[in-house]
Amino acid sequence: MAARSKTKEKILRTTLALLNNEGEVNITSVDIAAVMDISPGNLYYHYKGKDIIIAELFADFEDELRQVLAAPVNKPMALEDNWIYLYIIFEEINDFRFFFLNLTAILDRIPALGPKFARLLSLLQQAFERLLSGLETSGHLSFRIDEKSILSERLTAHFIYWLPYAKLRGLKGNSKIIIHEGVYAALTQITPHWGNQSEPYAALLKDFLDEQIG
Repeated sequence: MAARSKTKEKILRTTLALLNNEGEVNITSVDIAAVMDISPGNLYYHYKGKDIIIAELFADFEDELRQVLAAPVNKPMALEDNWIYLYIIFEEINDFRFFFLNLTAILDRIPALGPKFARLLSLLQQAFERLLSGLETSGHLSFRIDEKSILSERLTAHFIYWLPYAKLRGLKGNSKIIIHEGVYAALTQITPHWGNQSEPYAALLKDFLDEQIG
């Protein structure tokens, strides 16, 4: 990605904060210019409208998430390693939460982002399948035909829609707690595949959640 000017970088950071905190539908280019104390024309000189800024922010998100997904999970059987890995993915999503809280509308309005987002979904599913495969190879999980790919796809959907779900449900707490609860909900979907160890794993998982948000 080409280097940006300080002004462009400031526009992106300001816009990201506004969209995350106020909601994407509530912010216009004029609002962004006003917060930055510059004229709308000056903003337009750098970015030709809010959707162009959103596309640039998505490029940043894509780059950051790709780096996270490329990192290996060195100890796939360790609950803490799994928790941290999933937490970091959720944290990246939360850092760009405006996009996920208005996902359909943004993709309809900026169709060029559709194929890019679809590729990210594929990478996310592949990352989950690698994690599950590591646990299967180590003898901790067992799957019948197609169960592993189905579970990895279900986990992908869970990560993409957890934040709007949490908002609709009115789940209480700061972003850290919402993310921890999202990780817990993700790992509980894996629990049944631990076989005879499912109940001890479920109890350990609940204890770990209580430690994180206590």
